[in-house]
Amino acid sequence: MRKTLKDVAALADVSSATASLALNGHSSRVSADVIERVQRAAKSLNYQPNLLARGLRTQETKTIGFISDVVTTTPFAGQMIAGAQEHAWSKGWLLLLIDTNNNPSLEAAGIDALHQRRVDGFIYASMFHRIVKIPKGLVGRQVVLLDCTDEPKKSRVDSVIPNEYEGAMSAMRLLLSQGHRRIGHVTSREVGVATVERLRAYKNALAEAKIPFDASLVAYSASADAPDGYDGAVQIFANKKAPTAVFCYTDRMAMGVYEFAQENGLSIPRDLSVIGFDDQPFLANALRPALTTVRLPHYEMGSWASERLINLVNDEDSDSTKPMRNYLQCPLVERESVAPPGS
Repeated sequence: MRKTLKDVAALADVSSATASLALNGHSSRVSADVIERVQRAAKSLNYQPNLLARGLRTQETKTIGFISDVVTTTPFAGQMIAGAQEHAWSKGWLLLLIDTNNNPSLEAAGIDALHQRRVDGFIYASMFHRIVKIPKGLVGRQVVLLDCTDEPKKSRVDSVIPNEYEGAMSAMRLLLSQGHRRIGHVTSREVGVATVERLRAYKNALAEAKIPFDASLVAYSASADAPDGYDGAVQIFANKKAPTAVFCYTDRMAMGVYEFAQENGLSIPRDLSVIGFDDQPFLANALRPALTTVRLPHYEMGSWASERLINLVNDEDSDSTKPMRNYLQCPLVERESVAPPGS
C-alpha cells in the first residue's frame, strides 16, 4: 500500500502540516531536528509525494509539455529533447513528450491531452528551422518555440533558433582563407529559413572577398540527401572550369559529393575541399576523410528553451512581456576535408 504524508507524520511524531513543511524545504519554519526526523521517516517508508494533489493545491505541476513534429525520429535533432529534459530535471521539472509526425489532428489531440494533465507550459519544437503558425490550443499559454519562429511581424512568443547565416559564413571564410576562389554550393529547393540564410551567406562571403557570384556553381536539388548531393556535384562539375571546393547545405549532401569525387578520381581534400552543415553524428565523423562541417546547437537550444519557459512560468524574468528571439551560434567543426587548392 502506498504510504501517505499522514504515515510519515505519525512515524516522525509530528503533525501532517509540520511534515509537509519539513519535506518542502521550509527550514525557517521547522527546526533542523524535526526536518531530519521527518526525512528519516519518509526514507524508511519509501514515501513518494502525490504530485497531482500538490499541483491541485499550488496550481503548478512543474511539468512541461514538449510537442514536436518528427524530432524524435532524428538522432541528431533529438539532442533538443535531451537538452530540454536535462535542464528541466535539474530544476525538479518533468518533460511530457508528444511527437505528432506532422499530423495536425494528432497535434490537436496531443495538446488537449497535455492540457488535461495540467502542464505549466509548452515547448513547441520543429525538426527544421522554419516559420510556424502557433496551434490554436497554445494561444494564450506560456510557450517557447524551439528551432522555429512565428511570423516576424506578429511575434507573440519567445523562440530559440540557430544562427544559420553566421554558421555558413564561417564555413565560407574557412574555404576562402585556404585560397579557394571557385567554390560551389550544393543546396536544396526545400522552402525554409535554413536554405535561404545559408545561400545568402554563400553569396555575401564571395562579395566580401570581391569574387563575382557565378550562378553555374550553385546546384539546387529537390531534397537534401546524399543522392541530391551527388546530382548537385554533377551539375557544378559540368563547368569548363571546375570548382576547387564545395560548400554543402547538409552533411548528407556532402556524402553525395564524396561519392562523386571517388567515382571521378578526385582526392579529398587534395583535389577538392568539402564542407557540410549539421555535424550529424555517425556521418560527419565517419566519412573518410572526416568531414569539416558546421554544428547545429541542438542540445543548447533545447536547454535554453526549457530554462526560458521555467523562468516565464515562475515569473522570474522582468522583461517577459517582450517576445525574445535568441540566435545561438553554430560552431565550425574543423576536421580533414579542407586544404588549399591543389595541395
